[in-house]
Amino acid sequence: MSLHHHTWPWLSVLLSLSVLGCSRPTYRGEQITQTIERLCADEYQLDVTVKRTGETVAVYLHHPGILQQTGQHIGLAPSANEVLGNLIEVIHRVVFSADAPTNFYILLVSDPTAPGAYLTLVRYLDDVRRVQANIIPPTEFFSRMILDLKYLPAPPELMKQLVLNDLTLEQFLSHQLAQRIHARLVERLSAQDASTVEVRKCVGEFRDGEFAFTLNVEPQGDAPFDQELVQQLFEDAVEVIAQVLSGYRFDQFQTIRLIHPATGRSLLLPKTQLELFR
Repeated sequence: MSLHHHTWPWLSVLLSLSVLGCSRPTYRGEQITQTIERLCADEYQLDVTVKRTGETVAVYLHHPGILQQTGQHIGLAPSANEVLGNLIEVIHRVVFSADAPTNFYILLVSDPTAPGAYLTLVRYLDDVRRVQANIIPPTEFFSRMILDLKYLPAPPELMKQLVLNDLTLEQFLSHQLAQRIHARLVERLSAQDASTVEVRKCVGEFRDGEFAFTLNVEPQGDAPFDQELVQQLFEDAVEVIAQVLSGYRFDQFQTIRLIHPATGRSLLLPKTQLELFR
């Protein structure tokens, strides 16, 4: 099951908004959640639940006509373009015009016609500012967005009771990097005869000054894993990490650790060596 966000027309709304806001705040920080809920209901008849913890805003939408499922494949329904575009427009309008800072917003979407499927979008607001100012191109902007589709046993009413934690940049970068490493590895293996291996979801975390990423590339059948291929996958991952962290000018870490469970190989790089791959 896969989602290809670069083909989703509704994401273009993120590039067409005026996000700089007014010279004087329009909304009070303590009213951000109620304001987003009210504007979505009044202007677009969307029933959303909004929570705010620290400088992170989470918006949950359970709405028919967002997701569509065909057999084992699930994706966005045609009507999702307008609905999600309107919802994101409201989020941007409020958070960029409030007198309290917002660093991240999380959009959680589900559809009663696709029970158990949840689409999550996570955006760093500084990335929105950067693309508006032409500091980063649209392709990079889309790559910086975290998208995740998963199945969960909890029904929608329980999802509203989720305890929201204030996201940190380290957490956001861990998830974004894992997503981008996965995409790079898929690209690498699709460019060569890699029918004997499978790329599964990569996992990343940040702990005690270290970024750690698990490269879930597994062999198919009994064929031994090509050690040269493993080395190439490590190099691809390190290159992605170096470029992304450089783009964010993020240096609040000490080491990078890569783990390949299928072979038991790992790689540990200090920050100073990572700069060689930029």
